Amino acid sequence: MSYNDSPPPGFLSGLEHLSRRRFLAAGVRAAAATGAILALPGRALAADVPAAGAGAVPSGIVHLSDLEYRVFDKLRVIMLPTEKYDLPSSQEIPVMQNVDVWVGKLNQRTRMLLKLGAQTLEYGSLYRFSRFTTMSDEKAARHVNNWQTGNVLQRGVMSSLKMLITLGYWQDTRTWPSLQYDGPVTEKWGIRRLGNTPLPR
Repeated sequence: MSYNDSPPPGFLSGLEHLSRRRFLAAGVRAAAATGAILALPGRALAADVPAAGAGAVPSGIVHLSDLEYRVFDKLRVIMLPTEKYDLPSSQEIPVMQNVDVWVGKLNQRTRMLLKLGAQTLEYGSLYRFSRFTTMSDEKAARHVNNWQTGNVLQRGVMSSLKMLITLGYWQDTRTWPSLQYDGPVTEKWGIRRLGNTPLPR
């Protein structure tokens, strides 16, 4: 998969539920609730201040906001336990840079939904006076698991964010040997790409 490829069909399809008319009212209520929560005392929330020890967004990151970068980086640590399975490190593989490139390919509507999804995950645990990116890895992993089996909004957000992390890691050729994958057969066999040409009948 190259940076020049377009997002695959169904890309971030988990967020499609958010765009349906029946979720508009719920979205407004959620936004209002989030606004009310963020109005709580700053000492309890530290609303959008990076976690202690967290660095600034690297200069090579173009499309991700500070909050989005922190959320995806936390998901990278949780969802890519590479040391456990003797896989190439998710720090050696430029996962975050790859995610940033994919985000830059999204259309305006999908980009807005992605932003809302990252914000929802980050602030969805404020009722416990804890943001997602400030949780310990163990607690954050439990939080992710809960969302993966939660309501349709939570499942949609998680499936979309997970897809980006997955693409950002496994698109790198250094990860392919662990899957016993030696690259696209179109390149090995010299098959000419036909793009969107209809299949013969």
